[in-house]
Amino acid sequence: MLNLAAIGKTIRQRRKSMNMTIEDLAEKSQSSISLISMIERGRLDNIKIQKLNDIALALNLNIKDFFENNELKDPAVVELNNYLAKLSKEQQHEVATLLLRLINL
Repeated sequence: MLNLAAIGKTIRQRRKSMNMTIEDLAEKSQSSISLISMIERGRLDNIKIQKLNDIALALNLNIKDFFENNELKDPAVVELNNYLAKLSKEQQHEVATLLLRLINL
């Protein structure tokens, strides 16, 4: 079952991290302000996948980001995962090595 409350929380966190208002997100995703507000407050029973995809794209996310591990939904972690996914395996290894060095300073 779709956990719209968790998705709404992710949407709100991402929107705020991007310094977007509800109005900005509604315009960019071609949604109504009331729809965005209802999603963020967990007051929606269902939503069309296409609309959810429109919102994800407006937030520079992939729709799959709404369904992955709840522990990894922090906007910065999602952004890092999306960045790493675009890299070759060698580049991913290089970035991971650098990050681990920074962590162990």
